[in-house]
Amino acid sequence: MHEVSIAEGIASAVQDAVGEKTSVVSVRVAVGELAGVDVEALVFAWESVRKGTCMQNAPLVVERPEGRAWCMNCCRDVPLHRHGDPCPECGGYQLLPTQGHELQVLDVEVPDEPPETGG
Repeated sequence: MHEVSIAEGIASAVQDAVGEKTSVVSVRVAVGELAGVDVEALVFAWESVRKGTCMQNAPLVVERPEGRAWCMNCCRDVPLHRHGDPCPECGGYQLLPTQGHELQVLDVEVPDEPPETGG
């Protein structure tokens, strides 16, 4: 289950970005439809790897960019939900994936700091 390694990588990137002393409210990631990642397994792994860290209470919010491809037969941009599927327009198999392999941390939400009071 490589989702554990992915969750650990996300946690490491977040910790490097915010530091250990800043608490994290949520972490938003993009996991493309064609990335080969089981999202349920990733969220389950996240529950484990965040324990005892600055992300202890931070849910993993997953966005799923759809898979898309350029069909070299009909010269159209088409949806592609799985590698090996035919073009939904012409039935051809000469598809060049253009979107859906994303696997990245989009943003990290941290609590608003109260404004410093001048005295």
